[in-house]
Amino acid sequence: MPTRFICLANSFKEGGRCLAGIELDVNNIPVIIEGRPKWIRPVCNTGHGEIPNHIAENLSILNIIEFDIKTVPPQGYQSENVTFNENSIRVIGNFNRNHLVNFCDNRDLIFGNRGKAVSQDIIGNLNHSLLLISVTQFEVTQKVYEDRPDRPQTRLVFIYNGSSYDFPITDPAFLLRYQNNHNLLAGVNQLYLSLSLGVVWNDWYYKLVAGIIL
Repeated sequence: MPTRFICLANSFKEGGRCLAGIELDVNNIPVIIEGRPKWIRPVCNTGHGEIPNHIAENLSILNIIEFDIKTVPPQGYQSENVTFNENSIRVIGNFNRNHLVNFCDNRDLIFGNRGKAVSQDIIGNLNHSLLLISVTQFEVTQKVYEDRPDRPQTRLVFIYNGSSYDFPITDPAFLLRYQNNHNLLAGVNQLYLSLSLGVVWNDWYYKLVAGIIL
């Protein structure tokens, strides 16, 4: 049976893309379970579950996407993951940005702590790896690493529920727009952020800004 979702992230992931969003019913109304929207992340049988670029690169945030689920593999903290028929994915409409305010999380902490990553010791305490939040205090920054001085990493510093966070941005569409116009957020008073918890890297699970909706 076809499943549909609002695309809230189409981010870089290990040479491919990570798609994710909130599941919709047949009337395009978000599915709510225990007071929280039901997230879904289509994954492929690739090294890190990434979706090949040719499947995902023409999909946009706020598209309503429909596809056929094959399996729901056990994923621990990445409980949103499902495999799908790669030939079935299609855009059937668009979701109104103004309705997103009704589906934002309001947790005290992002993925259980105030840091940039979650340790292997406590990853088992989490049952989710995707969030939508709204922020009104934010700044794009760039960080230069010694091993790649010619490729600064673009990050977002923001305030959420009184705490400051600083995560890398992996939203290709936003990064391109920002590269072309560093004043992109001038005069913007509010952002919706799709946040994701990545796969393990050097014993840590890093937090990412996977989608930015102006």
